[in-house]
Formats: sequence, structure tokens, C-alpha cells
Amino acid sequence: MGFGNFKTDGDVAEKFNIIIREGFFIETLHFNIPENKRDEIKELLDDPLAYVSECSICEDIIKPILRLLDKAYEEFRVWSHITYDVDASVNLSGTPDFLIARPKKVGIGNLIDVPPLCVIEAKKRDWDNAWGQALAESYAASMQGATICYAIITDGKQWQFGKYTKESLLFLKDKRNLQAEDAPNEENLQKLFDTLNWIFSEASKVVIER
Repeated sequence: MGFGNFKTDGDVAEKFNIIIREGFFIETLHFNIPENKRDEIKELLDDPLAYVSECSICEDIIKPILRLLDKAYEEFRVWSHITYDVDASVNLSGTPDFLIARPKKVGIGNLIDVPPLCVIEAKKRDWDNAWGQALAESYAASMQGATICYAIITDGKQWQFGKYTKESLLFLKDKRNLQAEDAPNEENLQKLFDTLNWIFSEASKVVIER
């Protein structure tokens, strides 16, 4: 299972001597949601059939949201369920739900570069396990040279955020949980996109040490 062998972020922290803290770091950067896409996403969020399986949550809710951000950042690609092997001997390998990274040309074809952002579905709303995978994937990216790696965990409706800094071995979990489902004044979905836009923007600035 690789990354999934870590049941909590505490398991990852203990193995790799990482410090975990809770605080506040997420900010917002306005994102213009096309009206037709806003309507599509709201419809999916309200559709019970979009939650019938882990696969449907990933493909029907999470991926359409990420793809809108992806289109705004030409350097990035949303890599869905691809193999990411860094060091299988210490469970830093597997098939993450989503990695946000640049494509890298090596020989023939495009391969994924070091991801400064990973997105994990909280399967069966097991937030502890999702945080474990998030920190494991973030630490794996740091082993490849990412000075910072951002992490997002979500069940489609609720979204939580983390940030791993290589230099300080610190994983900071933001105390705020955002909801995708709109309140009557439609602020929730806009705030989520504004926050995701800020994270994509910050991820685009991450230095990859070679």
C-alpha cells in the first residue's frame, strides 16, 4: 500500500522526525469561476449519486474543481492516480489520488516532475488516514527536492489544508475547514476557489532543489 501504510500523520512524523503543528497559513486570491462551471459544480455537490463510491467522489467532484484551477496555471497538470515511487523501502510509494506538478520531458514522452501540491480524498471520511497520506506524499516530494509541499485533503464537501517545509521539517495544518457546499449567499464555493487559487499560486513559486 505504500503511502497508505501510514494510518496517521503522527506515524509519518515519528518515522521521519517531522514536527506537526496546527495554526493558520491559508490565504485567498480571487478566482473568477465561470458561471456555467459554477452551476455544474453546485449540481454535482448536491447530487447523491456523486458520492456512491470513492471513484465517483474523485472524478465527479474533486477533479472538476481541480481542473478549473489547472486551466489557470498552464505550467501545471493535474495528475490523477498515477504511480509515484520515491522510496518503496520506507513506504514512500504508491498511487496518489492527485498530484499537481509540471510535466517533465525525459527521453520519449512526458513524465511528472516533483509535485509541490498533493490532494488526497478522505476515503470513508477517515481524516486521520488522509492526513497520514498527505504528509507521506509531501515528505516524498521534499526528498526529491521540493522546498515546500502543500497538501489538501477532502471528502468533496469539506476541504482541509497542510503545508510541509523541508528546511524546518515542519508540517503545519491549518485549523480552518472550508465547505464546498454553498450557503444561501453562495460564499462557500467562492471562498474555496479563492483559497485553492492562492495555494496553486504559492505552489507555482516552490523551489525544486536539484
